[in-house]
Amino acid sequence: MAEIAYFCSEEIAEKSWMIRNFGDATPAICYLVEGKDYSLLIDSIIGIGNLKAYCETLTQKPIILVNTHAHSDHVGGNFHFDHCYMHHRDISFMQKSYVGITKEVIFQTAKNMAPKEISEMMVPDDNFTDWNPIKIYPLYDGDEFDLGDRKIEVVYVGGHTEGSIVLIDHKTRICYSGDACNGNTLLEFPNSTSIVEYMKNLLHFKEHQSEFDKLYGGHETFSDTSIIDEAIETVAKVIAGTDDKCEETGMLGTPVLYAAKKKKDSYGREDGKRFNMSYVPSQIYGPAKTKQILDAKQLLPAQPNNQ
Repeated sequence: MAEIAYFCSEEIAEKSWMIRNFGDATPAICYLVEGKDYSLLIDSIIGIGNLKAYCETLTQKPIILVNTHAHSDHVGGNFHFDHCYMHHRDISFMQKSYVGITKEVIFQTAKNMAPKEISEMMVPDDNFTDWNPIKIYPLYDGDEFDLGDRKIEVVYVGGHTEGSIVLIDHKTRICYSGDACNGNTLLEFPNSTSIVEYMKNLLHFKEHQSEFDKLYGGHETFSDTSIIDEAIETVAKVIAGTDDKCEETGMLGTPVLYAAKKKKDSYGREDGKRFNMSYVPSQIYGPAKTKQILDAKQLLPAQPNNQ
């Protein structure tokens, strides 16, 4: 059986790689940045193939894994590693949502997503693994990863999830932005923040805008930083009630609104701008989510019944 090329990569800057599954066949993107002492893997996409083994063909340095947020298309490859870093407000969601998913489920999902010619060659080998517990280290706004000759700064931009972050590489002036601010920013989920809180976090993001020139996101890239200004403008309209309020069916199968009119069969906006956002009206003002709900029943093994 022919060896399957689960990954491809492109060097986007000095010692900085964009990594995808099967070229453009799957939309999720992750990034590997190498420093003098360590390498930083930013997100791990969807769990098709052994991403750790692939990254070790690009860098000989020890690899630190960080997630921009805890959605499955950004943490799926985490479970080939023994650790990850993520913002503290997403850790509980990660533990409750994904730990315990079996290799067999991941394999079948991968077969359904892969191109037909690759799907037919897949076997449930070491390229797939159970999603067992791993060490998760909490991150906070302003933290830095020191890779030896480059520092990667953590900036909190909660919105899409409560714990969404971006990472700024000051050496290459690249912002690795995950799903924090893009052409299809989804704030329709139970673990999204309120729109008002998202606006506050976008304004915080803008404070760092002069520190980078490009945004490399989890699904698309931007050659300049003006999408941040488009986001602030669009979210302000949502809060004021003057956005386009386009009704659609959301990712969870329930009604959502899009802030700006889209081109037919496209995420692109009719007015040519790039940022757009889905939301539900009840989440504009709250309830504000400023704390984690720590439920031991969700995280600890079931206790024996002594009765």
